[in-house]
Amino acid sequence: MTDQDRRRWDEKYRKDPGAATPAAILEKFWHLAPLGNAVDIACGNGRNSIFLAEKGFAVDAVDISTVATAKLTGRHPNIHVHCLDLDTWQMPEDCYTLLVNFRFLDRRLFPMILKGLKPGGVLIFESFIGKEKDDAFCLQPNELLHAFESLRIVYYEEKKSDAHHSDRFDQTAALVAIKIHPNVA
Repeated sequence: MTDQDRRRWDEKYRKDPGAATPAAILEKFWHLAPLGNAVDIACGNGRNSIFLAEKGFAVDAVDISTVATAKLTGRHPNIHVHCLDLDTWQMPEDCYTLLVNFRFLDRRLFPMILKGLKPGGVLIFESFIGKEKDDAFCLQPNELLHAFESLRIVYYEEKKSDAHHSDRFDQTAALVAIKIHPNVA
């Protein structure tokens, strides 16, 4: 499946490199995170990785597409590009002060995301809500909120998507949350 996924995403980035500007929710909330290590899960063209690197974060930019990661490699000294399959990736624990995930959903990563954040670290997550209950690539209503309810939720919204996507991807869920220090009540 990995080779098929990689070919599909490589073709997508050959045809459409994606947006050049960072996600609006990232621009609004990045400052809540202490400077340090950040990870951009399924980074694509790296628009969010570049934004964070310019703000002073050391960014692990992770994506399966060789086309996308090749274009990102060498663009900023604070970005460390990792071309790998997220289905088999093991996120390091207690490593990141900021973790961003945009338009990608792999529920297997939810526990790793919680463990990967340092105490005081910030999660910014935005993905699509599916119309069908069995859509494995889309969130269900309130699913994102419940998946990370152990964090302190700073912002949560479900809304009609701003982007021009198919009818299948016409709603998004967005969450900003902070991992509470263990010794804080």
